[in-house]
Amino acid sequence: MIPPRPFGRRPARHGFVAPVMAPLAVFLWGAPASAYIDPGTGSALVYLVVGVVVSAFFAARSLWYRCVEFVASRGGLRHRKCGLVLHSEDPRYEIVFLPVIRALAARNVELTYVTMYPRAGGFEPLPPQATHRQIPPGLVGYAYLNNLEAAMLVTTTPQLDVMTFRRSRRVRHYCYIPHALGESLFLRPYAYDFFDSVLCCGPTVRCNIRRIEFIRKMPCKQLLETGLPHYDELAKTRIPADDAGGRRTVLVAPSWGPQSLFQRFGTAFVAEMARRHRVIVRPHPQMRVSQADLFGQVLALDGVEVDLAPAPADAMRRADILVSDISGIQHEFAFIHGKPVIVVEHDVDVGGLEGHLFGGVSTLRERCREFIIPLAAGEFETLPDRVDRLLDSHASGRIAEARDALIYNFGRAAAVAAGQIEEILRCQ
Repeated sequence: MIPPRPFGRRPARHGFVAPVMAPLAVFLWGAPASAYIDPGTGSALVYLVVGVVVSAFFAARSLWYRCVEFVASRGGLRHRKCGLVLHSEDPRYEIVFLPVIRALAARNVELTYVTMYPRAGGFEPLPPQATHRQIPPGLVGYAYLNNLEAAMLVTTTPQLDVMTFRRSRRVRHYCYIPHALGESLFLRPYAYDFFDSVLCCGPTVRCNIRRIEFIRKMPCKQLLETGLPHYDELAKTRIPADDAGGRRTVLVAPSWGPQSLFQRFGTAFVAEMARRHRVIVRPHPQMRVSQADLFGQVLALDGVEVDLAPAPADAMRRADILVSDISGIQHEFAFIHGKPVIVVEHDVDVGGLEGHLFGGVSTLRERCREFIIPLAAGEFETLPDRVDRLLDSHASGRIAEARDALIYNFGRAAAVAAGQIEEILRCQ
């Protein structure tokens, strides 16, 4: 409860100056004092002040979330009761959900497809068994999800019950479906912890989750051997590309943020490679929002094709080699198209990420070193020559072997996922 004002009402403006200025004058004009604070006490005071400020910030943000959620839930955002709900927060995840929706429809499973964007013209029509519901993006949309009533919700959004995306008391089962081949190394803390089940892409992430559960002494969730449904879709585009007039094509597709290729090395290296080969640049979609100046530099590159399509399928099909950093596109390119990748390495700070539990060691990187070739940051100037040598020497024989070992159910993951979802739904 907020305490009442001491004098029952707000002071008049003309009576406000003296009570404020008098203490301020004493503070400014007070006589010097002889005092000493030892380093240990000073550090403790700094930590105390920082702790109070940070705690106040998160408390205020949590209160803001709750206020938005309360208003939204009272404003008609509570959905009717559903059976199965699939939630997509961005159009780029359509390729994850559509193959699963088709497979569920083939089993005659009815579902509600909730998106945080409009599905206007250009989107694939949904089968009759699927009902579409558009909700707002951001806090209001998550307020809707946090008040949902359903038997099961399937999403590719991690960190359930950590910040904005909260568990609804009226949803009986939460299931996570991956949108990339990966491991827990670069995920934010508690990414999978509060889901009831995870449709695992491969054995690496399955082992990661079990290890995290053991370290945090959490109950074991249901981990299913599913695979990557969107790889099924990308594999359909795996056809020989047209001959680019005898010139080989290099695809440059990095991530975004402070560790991205363009942020660390600029864009001049792209122009250098364009003197030797045809180059396609695919900037990460988030660059347009978070790194607008750098995104503009990429668009201004001369003699280079910039691919801004919603999905990278066509650019990957036409390229002979990929240059990237930590972006998940490296595995899609190698495993689906059987082509080599050069990844510019750097020391990744996994502090604050799940990787601190694993010592920062990437299992996937070690298993793929024969065809996803690391390039030390100190050797970056040799990149054009490395591209030439790898194009001349690459053999794709080991890629299929590694793919079968690292990915569950390649080529049929959507059908497997649909069967697993239906089985979970039957038990709710």
